[in-house]
Amino acid sequence: MSKSIAKNAVFSAILNICNIALPIIVMPVVYGAIKSTLNGYLTMGETFTTFFMAFASFGVYQYGLREVSKVRHDDKKVRQTVTSLFLITTSATIIVTIAYALYIILYHNNDPYFYTCMVMGLNLVFNLFNVEWINEALENYNFIALKTMIVKIVYNILTLCFVRTEGDFLFYIYLTLGINFINNIASFIYVKRKFKFDFSNLEIIKHIKPMFFLVILTNTYFLYTWLDKTFIDTEIGSTQAGYYGVAQKVETMVTVLMLTITQVSTARLSNYLGNYSKETYLNLLNKIIKVYFMLLFPASIGLFCVSKQVIIIVGRGEQFLPAVPIMMAFSIYMLSTGIDSIIANQIIYLFGKEKKNTMLTLIGGVVNLILIVFLIYTNMFTATTTVLATLIANIVVIALEYRLIKKEIKLDIHLFEFRNMKYLYYSLVFIPITFFINKYILNTIASCVLDVTACGGIYFIILLITKDKVFLELLNTVIKRANILLRRKESI
Repeated sequence: MSKSIAKNAVFSAILNICNIALPIIVMPVVYGAIKSTLNGYLTMGETFTTFFMAFASFGVYQYGLREVSKVRHDDKKVRQTVTSLFLITTSATIIVTIAYALYIILYHNNDPYFYTCMVMGLNLVFNLFNVEWINEALENYNFIALKTMIVKIVYNILTLCFVRTEGDFLFYIYLTLGINFINNIASFIYVKRKFKFDFSNLEIIKHIKPMFFLVILTNTYFLYTWLDKTFIDTEIGSTQAGYYGVAQKVETMVTVLMLTITQVSTARLSNYLGNYSKETYLNLLNKIIKVYFMLLFPASIGLFCVSKQVIIIVGRGEQFLPAVPIMMAFSIYMLSTGIDSIIANQIIYLFGKEKKNTMLTLIGGVVNLILIVFLIYTNMFTATTTVLATLIANIVVIALEYRLIKKEIKLDIHLFEFRNMKYLYYSLVFIPITFFINKYILNTIASCVLDVTACGGIYFIILLITKDKVFLELLNTVIKRANILLRRKESI
């Protein structure tokens, strides 16, 4: 392989850090300007477009990544596969866009967020040019990182300059749409310059069935949270849905950063499984799991501990304080989505068991719906308890998925053994540490910085004292790379 996972991970990490660092600066400005009511409108617009986008994309991101990775050394097969998948997603996007417009007009015409939803529906149209999955399959992470960072920086500068009051709400939506279009069209032009479509030997029917199952499999998180926000809007109002949306966005940003290592490894794992051996695949998978858990658990528990500070900082004051318990629930939910991501995308999907996993996901959806209805009828329904209900549903899915791995795939993997779960136990020490700090340090920013610094330092010390192999390997790699860079600078 000419491209290393480490190098790809660096590009992906830079991109994801950019996607987190810039919103951390901009989100307080946006929330401070649009306030809780308009944020509720924005959340509902995002809720509906995200749901329909899952069907417009038709699972092409994960499916295309797997299929193109298998044949990426054969240019003709790559062109044929990409052409077939592009035609499928184009057709799906047109059909779903029409369905979205009809749905909003027929069922939400009298809602205050009607216009917001209609305008944000243009994102479905722009999905026609979303071909980032091709770049990921070919491991063009340097282009993805550079392009997206430039677009994001421009977007955030314009937001900071022109989004100041509630009167700028529509401008903010138009700006978001415009940037999304530019991001997609830039990738489309880049891909088109690399190779042309090949309409010979089109295989439409072959791909549709597995892609349909993948729509459910890869969008479990969004489908569950869509259900949550829909019930919240119906039962307790769009403002509460907005609080839910604020917490969800923060959790999503952290989750995206944590998923860096799994994102860049999917193509390589698929290639190993298809062209090398199961043992080679398993060795790489075990390394990925260890690194991922080492990052996931402290991030989740850490976010739980600083939920109040994060909401105050992101919300630019105390206007979004009702989102704090929701944020705490989401920080725990993040553990389940992270574990499910490894099981579903790096194992079950790559072994071609997406049909069975779709059924497991649907079971989880039914569990989630039953729990929500129970909460409503027992008067315990809140945005926070909704997240907890979804957490329980996700745990059910994980248990069923793990059984599938053991019984049918028969993969010798021990995901929940101590060598992987120890990072969770280490991270629990954050809770008493942050409790003590927050009791005496009342300034929001100061306590947050001190919490992160103290917990990060203690976690680092624990890994050193226990001589954690994964951590020491990463540390040695970083030190070696740093020394190489220093030597190069000295030679210049």
